[in-house]
Amino acid sequence: IKVGVLGATGTVGQRFITLLSVHPWFTIHVLGASSRSAGKPYSTAVNWKQVTPMPSVVTYMMVKECVPEAFTECAVVFSGLDADVAGEIESAFRSAELAVFSNAKNFRRDPHVPLIVPLVNLGHLSIVRQQRALHSPPLKKGFIVTNANCSTTAHVIPLAALEKKFGPIDALVVTTLQAISGAGYPGVPSLDIIDNVVPYISGEEEKIEWETRKILGEVTD
Repeated sequence: IKVGVLGATGTVGQRFITLLSVHPWFTIHVLGASSRSAGKPYSTAVNWKQVTPMPSVVTYMMVKECVPEAFTECAVVFSGLDADVAGEIESAFRSAELAVFSNAKNFRRDPHVPLIVPLVNLGHLSIVRQQRALHSPPLKKGFIVTNANCSTTAHVIPLAALEKKFGPIDALVVTTLQAISGAGYPGVPSLDIIDNVVPYISGEEEKIEWETRKILGEVTD
């Protein structure tokens, strides 16, 4: 199955590449990045920061701009784009009848975009039919599916098992201990956090609350 990666030079894009390069189903066919990187061999365009070596399959692959026309031969597109550009680009790919699996936050709250944790709510993929039907014009193949915030993903798996065994959960208290930054390399300089604790992350509590409800909830017509 031919796949493409958007934001291929970033930290998330690099991680997509390391996983896809050894996947038995997928073949990396197109790498997309900003206009600064487009037209360059991937090994020249990227500052590789993964612990494993760069897969040889992408070393000399020419980077393309993130436009649907460059990805028409791909059955699936994985998006590692930053949130400030992901919304517009992913929308364009969906409108061009491409299947987009996004790591960005832009469409997570959309009621017609599945927020998927595979061990918990694969049944929510049925929402894709509504997403296509409500698009203007209606779509035949294009759609967007998102993953959840990392903190939410970690706790909904045991929560789903508890609900299955004992029934609905009435109340939940969550404490997260997180890395200095989720912004990728270099993120926040480590010296800023020495002998320091940041007790509050803006928007994190609200995000965990509504994402958990969406993932553990039921699909309605």
